Parts: sequence; C-alpha cells; structure tokens
Amino acid sequence: MRNFYLATALKTIIFGVLLTLCHLSFAADNNNTIIKPPHLQAGDTVALISSAFRVPEDQDIQFAAERMQALGLKVKYGKYVFNREGYFAGTDADRAADINAMFKDPSVKAIIELRGGWGSNRILPYIDYQAIKQHPKIIMGFSDITSLLLAIHAKTGLVTFHGPLAIEPWPAFTVQYVKSILFNGEKAVLQNPTDQEDDLTQTQYRIQTITGGKTTGPLLGGNLTVLTSMLGSQCLPKFNGAILFVEDVGEDVYQVDRMLTQLQLAGVLNHIAGFVFGQCTDCTAGSGTTTYGSLTLIQVLKQHLQPLHIPAYYGAMIGHDAKNFTLPEGAQVQIDADKGTITMLEPAVS
Repeated sequence: MRNFYLATALKTIIFGVLLTLCHLSFAADNNNTIIKPPHLQAGDTVALISSAFRVPEDQDIQFAAERMQALGLKVKYGKYVFNREGYFAGTDADRAADINAMFKDPSVKAIIELRGGWGSNRILPYIDYQAIKQHPKIIMGFSDITSLLLAIHAKTGLVTFHGPLAIEPWPAFTVQYVKSILFNGEKAVLQNPTDQEDDLTQTQYRIQTITGGKTTGPLLGGNLTVLTSMLGSQCLPKFNGAILFVEDVGEDVYQVDRMLTQLQLAGVLNHIAGFVFGQCTDCTAGSGTTTYGSLTLIQVLKQHLQPLHIPAYYGAMIGHDAKNFTLPEGAQVQIDADKGTITMLEPAVS
C-alpha cells in the first residue's frame, strides 16, 4: 500500500512538472508566425485518433473510416483508438502518443478526431509541439477537441480546424465546406442554409443579429465550456483583435451566463473585435428553481455583448449539429453580423 501511495504521489509530481513546463513554453511562444498546413487531395492518408473519450462502438469507427473513404481518402488508425482506460481511449500518455506519432508520420496528411467528450486538456503537457511545428498538417475536430486546436495554434502558429468529428454524420452542407477549405484551399464564405423548410419564412437555422456591422481579425474559439476551463492556464492564444466564436451543448441558460461572465472578468471579451455564437444545442432554462424568472439565451448574449459595441450575432452553423462549418483557427476572416456570414480573407491551407 505504501508503494501505491508513493507511485501515485510521484505521478502527481511528474504531471505537475510537465504542466508547468507546458505553461512556461506557451507563455514564451505565444507570438508564432502563422503556419498553414498542406491541403488534402484524393488518395491522401488521414489518421483517425481519439484524444478524449473512447468511441462507444467499434462499428462507429468503421463508419468514420467509410466517410473518409467516400472522400477518396485512405485511413490509418491511431495505435490506441481501440483501447479503453475508463471512459478514455487509452491513458493520457497513450492518447498524446497517437497525436505525436501521426504528426511525425510522413504518410499521414491530416488528422481527424473521432469524437470529443472530455480529456484533451489532460494530454496538453505530453504533446510534442516542436514536432508539430516541424511537420505541419491538418488537425480537425470540435467540442472537447477545442483544447487541442487552441493549444496547438498558440504553441506553434499552426492553423487548426474546428470542424466535423469523424463519428458524426457528414451531410452535404458539412462536406461542401470540408472540400472547399481543406481540399480546394478556397477563401470560403460561411453562411447558414437559406431554405425555408416548407414555410413562408425561414425559421430554421436563422441568425439573430446582436450588434450589426462588419469587422476583421483572426478567427479563434470553440466550445464555450472547454474554452473557459482553459482560462488562466496560459495554454490559450491571445484574443486581442480576434473574432471569437463559441458553441455549446446541454448547458442551462444561467450556466452560459456564468461562462460569459468568466470571459468578461478574465478580460477576453473586452479585447475581441467581433463575436459569433453558434448553436447552443439542448440549452434550456433548466429545471426547478433555475427556471424561475430565467432570462432567455438571446437576452443573456445581448447583456454581455451589446455594451462592447462590436459586431456580434447568434445562430451560426457551429456546434453539436450534423450541419457544421469548417472553421480555420488563426486565419484572417471578416464577419458581417447583419448577414450572418464569415468570409475567409485568405486560404487556410497551402
């Protein structure tokens, strides 16, 4: 038993040291030159990895591989994709090893995360950022993968991609942006579907302007809960002059309010040039006492954002929905909060 406690204490100390080194290196390297990864083309090999939760069923991984193959791509699995360590796909070191190995593997042209969940924050100290900088390539995912996308961009300057996870459905709307941005290297205009869904007016996928206007800046963001969990860690890029985008799932309105307040108190909101809130899937007023006198989500957004006097809108196709934009973290964009568009001002790939 004594050996067990000693081993546990040693692991805690080592993790603490690694995390401190991670923090120091992020603080020192936060002014990286932007690096654009090479574009994808038919015949390329993509790696499927799980940096967070283990995929529930092996067949889901098979479906993910078939989606990649339908795009004309070959598939290589991470070594630990089929492992299980509690709810994770392997230990923290295992999951980080898959990332490091795939960036170093010359046969792999892109890395697509299978799913989110929780766990990406835990592996940040184990990532070989120098290897990533030396072997830049596409890495894409969303939700918990926000940690990796922002940390890798902050540390290396690599443009990363907030886009569809491999086990999620890839409808035509989602695929068109993957092809346009990752394959064709286009300066895409990202805009919600405009069909009226058999109604006299558009009610689905409609944007709501919070403060009108246009603005430009580097695009940065991701899952709101994950992003706020990283505040104070020095594992985030600078948000000065950025277009901040966020999304979330399963959060009560008061919890969104609390997280936006946290961003305000941390000084993030006061320094951004523009703001886009995507989808807040299954976000409700809550239950019990939390529903009493609850604000609506749009009221909360207006309270936090209108005093900033920056272009801002709500309802973009960013979030836990099958229809998803592919968003280049760190690339220059322009937003139009009246039209609800994100216009890329440069290609995100080389």
